[in-house]
Amino acid sequence: MIPAESVIQESAEMPSYTYGLAEDYVRGYVDGLEAVKQAIFKILMTERYKYVIYSFNYGAEINKVMGRSKPEAKALLPNIIKTALCTDSRIYDVGDFEFYDIDINSLGVKFTVQTEYGEIDAEVSCDV
Repeated sequence: MIPAESVIQESAEMPSYTYGLAEDYVRGYVDGLEAVKQAIFKILMTERYKYVIYSFNYGAEINKVMGRSKPEAKALLPNIIKTALCTDSRIYDVGDFEFYDIDINSLGVKFTVQTEYGEIDAEVSCDV
C-alpha cells in the first residue's frame, strides 16, 4: 500500500551548539561564532585522511607543504586552507592571506574567514 501523504521530510540545518574546548578539557558549551572558531581550529589541526573516525572531507592537508620551498608553500597554502574550511556549511569564504616567517623551517599564515556569524581572523603555522 502506498501512503496517501508524502513521507519525505525536509532536512533542517543543524545548530552549531557543541561542547566547548578549553585547553586540554571540555568546559561547558559554545554556539554561534565561538563554535565556528572552534571548528576552524579543529579542522586545521586534524590531518585529512589520517584518522578513520573522520570522513575524507574533514581536516586539512597542511603537511603537503613539508619539504617544499617557502615560495611553493605560499602558493599552495591558500588553496589547502580554503578547501579544508569551506567544507563547513557555516563558512562562506576564506581570504586575505598574509604570510610571515617564524624561522628558517617554519612559515605562518594569517587569514580571514567569512562565516554566517561574521568575520573571524585565524592563523596557522607549518613546517616547510
